[in-house]
Amino acid sequence: MHEETGGARTLVHRSATPCSLRQVLGLHRRGGGDPTYRVDGAGRHWRGIRTPEGPATLALEPRAGGTEVRAAAWGPGADWVLGSVPDLLGASDDWSGFEPRHPVLADALRRHPHLRLGRTGLLLEALVPAVIEQKVTGQEAFAGFRMLVRRFGEPAPGPGPALDLWVQPTPERLRAVPSWEWLRMHVDPARSRVVVTAARVADTLERLVALAPRRPSGGSAPCPGSGCGPVPRCASGPSATPTRSPSATTTSPRTSGGR
Repeated sequence: MHEETGGARTLVHRSATPCSLRQVLGLHRRGGGDPTYRVDGAGRHWRGIRTPEGPATLALEPRAGGTEVRAAAWGPGADWVLGSVPDLLGASDDWSGFEPRHPVLADALRRHPHLRLGRTGLLLEALVPAVIEQKVTGQEAFAGFRMLVRRFGEPAPGPGPALDLWVQPTPERLRAVPSWEWLRMHVDPARSRVVVTAARVADTLERLVALAPRRPSGGSAPCPGSGCGPVPRCASGPSATPTRSPSATTTSPRTSGGR
């Protein structure tokens, strides 16, 4: 149930197993200076999020040894983002059918039995930094993303300005960024074209992400982790690893020059 507390909408998410916010949410952080992500001295994780209903500030605070997470949200997208908290924390994951054959995967699952793969349901939010991070060092990619958000995004609502917390630009702002501004942000034309093209069809992309996943009848099965696409039988051998798409909202591939 959502409640009003000091102008914020709040809820408490409970789970049977502990949830590490740093491990789960860290996948969505673009370097230590990411303006859309903050961790305060009390251990609360803050995110500036652009939802289909508008910008929102989300604060997540672990309790009861990690089996409870208190969520608070501000802004026009507060209700939407609170509704996304269970998926964001990996509550929809189902590892029951995952039986790793490769010893490395089996050992990883043994050492991390409560691993969660969260899902935001916001494709463009994941796609924009993923494109910027291609073919450059992590340092250059994170700097480009910071400049993009600060120049063309907006401060997150509620306590966002006090935290210097920002929200990514709207698709309309992305489409209007001049070519020379992309170059000033060290984003070459090949990558900026992909971002602008995605922004032009952002509504369609987000509608596709919102479609309920269906289990294929041709022998494929969804891989563990909410938001995953199907994994063909031919890719399920000992050397295969689960593959996740941008719609699963994990972090993009990064180079070793990152954080």
